[in-house]
Amino acid sequence: MRRDNEDRLGDLLEQFVNAISHPRGRVLGFMADAAVTVPQVILLNFVSDAASTPSSLAARMKISLPSISQMVDRLVRLGLLVRMEDPADRRRKSLKATEKALTLLAALKTIRSAEYAEGTSRLSEATRKGLIEALARALDELASPPHEPGPTNPRVEIMHAPPSGSLPKRLSGAHNR
Repeated sequence: MRRDNEDRLGDLLEQFVNAISHPRGRVLGFMADAAVTVPQVILLNFVSDAASTPSSLAARMKISLPSISQMVDRLVRLGLLVRMEDPADRRRKSLKATEKALTLLAALKTIRSAEYAEGTSRLSEATRKGLIEALARALDELASPPHEPGPTNPRVEIMHAPPSGSLPKRLSGAHNR
């Protein structure tokens, strides 16, 4: 029964976000105008808090180091990232978001929030209040340490780290080799 609830929750969350955001297209349009992709925005979010190395980003994003390097090169060319040399080890490079990147991320957040607000405007006041309370509780629980160490959801692991060769060539990057 727990699996059914997890699957149902995942489906409902996906449908909800699709219903309140994607039909308006503002977020995706903004990203297209800024010439950035979703993975690049995720990378920028990771480095906006603190400098990171390409290898730590590859591990965190579960993307190959060559793919991270390509993303980094593009973001450097766009003026959204800078490479910094480690004074203790000149071979080690750190990546830091530029002010331009921080401005882009702030604008993206503003557009996304406005799109979500507009998308939920048709909900009744009671439904919106319930949704606010449920989301606040969920975020509080997610921010807390887990209560019980339990088995990791294998479906999530598969989604984040597919077995080698399990992705179509167009998704695995094999066509670039």
